[in-house]
Amino acid sequence: MRMPSQKMLMNALLCSALMCTSALPQMNMKGIQRPQLRAGGSDASAVEAGNGDLVAAGPTVPAGTATVSASTINLSKNIVGAGVLALASGVAAFSASPIAIVPAMALLLFLGGVSFYTFMLIARVGQEMGTATYKDTWAKIFGSQLSIIPALTIAFKTYVGGLSYTIILGDSFASIASLVGAPTLLRNSNFWVCTLSAFVLLPLSLLRDLSSLAVGSVIGTAGTLYTALFIWLRLLDGSYAAGGAFHSAIAATAQPRFLAASAARPLLNPSAFVLVSMLSTAFLAHYNAPKYFNELAVPTDGSTKQQAFTRVCAQAFGLAALLMGSIMAGGYLTFGGASQGLILNNYATSDPLAFIARLGISASILFSYPLNFVGLREGVLGMLGLRGKAADPSVHTLSTVLLVIVMNGLALKLKNLGLVVAFGGALLGSMLVYVFPALMFIFATRKEEAALAAKGKTLAPARRNEMYANIGLVGLGLFLAAIGCSMVLKNAAKH
Repeated sequence: MRMPSQKMLMNALLCSALMCTSALPQMNMKGIQRPQLRAGGSDASAVEAGNGDLVAAGPTVPAGTATVSASTINLSKNIVGAGVLALASGVAAFSASPIAIVPAMALLLFLGGVSFYTFMLIARVGQEMGTATYKDTWAKIFGSQLSIIPALTIAFKTYVGGLSYTIILGDSFASIASLVGAPTLLRNSNFWVCTLSAFVLLPLSLLRDLSSLAVGSVIGTAGTLYTALFIWLRLLDGSYAAGGAFHSAIAATAQPRFLAASAARPLLNPSAFVLVSMLSTAFLAHYNAPKYFNELAVPTDGSTKQQAFTRVCAQAFGLAALLMGSIMAGGYLTFGGASQGLILNNYATSDPLAFIARLGISASILFSYPLNFVGLREGVLGMLGLRGKAADPSVHTLSTVLLVIVMNGLALKLKNLGLVVAFGGALLGSMLVYVFPALMFIFATRKEEAALAAKGKTLAPARRNEMYANIGLVGLGLFLAAIGCSMVLKNAAKH
């Protein structure tokens, strides 16, 4: 007899699979933000977008009109990225013991909490500076000459996000081809990277108006929820455990592997920094913090806008942590030390529910790829001083073609999604999530202190103490970046 919990999960799987088709005619619902991204546009959110989102957030809405519930939904979508499918491999990097999921969840919650704080910190500093974007806030504090620093980091982050997308697409379509018994050529991930790049991703990236891709928000949400439910269903029904229906259908390297912690490899060891690096970028949506604050409507219940924004952030980061934790825990508790860089690669190509998960994630990425690509292209053109020529057909076409080749070409060689996510998190996530927000707050506080001193006043002790805490946060971010990159590369060398 099937367990009641399995019945509930199966019903939920069916519901989430149907969400895509049932929601398509309703894309003009209140609260769903439709992208209006055009080449050469001035929308800063387009430049600063790109978290490798599996459930992409909508772009700008009129300032001061968004409700708390709508902002919560859109921010939670913005946070959850493609890296969520690699988190189980981050746990496997330091342990094969089932108990390892406990410290892994503790790390997720702690770093999620720090990300929550720095996200709100950016919005606070932006409000004090009277700026509406991450870039403008940085420029107001450090000067426009140094704005190249966050711009370069964000552009590199969108590059890593696009690379992750391409790796997932290549692996997913190759698995789907294997399921349907396609010829050997079609089972090769590089075939799909080249084919999709030339005939799907490049044409989508060349589009000037991406409003028609708003459907990706619904598909992405449904696909990610379905994947989480599917992973837990397979954990509970034991399909991949020894003797399970699909255990013998997967390669020996992908079969569940659990080992007790030992003196040679304790439960916590330096390789845990691989997971820490992944989690450094898992909650990354910080370049859009000022945008979400400015779009939020002033509360009518007597509370301040800052209080309402705190509720939005707490709810959104909480929902994102719940979804990430469920996928990470479900995947790791199913496969343990054998968890792959892309957890869906652990599941048998003959598993029909895994087929739907791969299809849903692939469809989501196809819609989200050009939204991420806009951020990369606009960022690169801005750094090259060609922002004003972005509307020129030759500049638009040439920059798009070259960037697709540079980004997707690397996916022909680099196949480890976990490595991409971990290295990107260590190097980029640490800067954008920990170091840059803390630096902005520290220097904004110094400016406030100088202004108060000119009036014969002193800085509030609470503000001074928070500044000291952020100095420590800068040190933490730099430490995590250095040790994270080192451990990621060390683990990559072993494999």
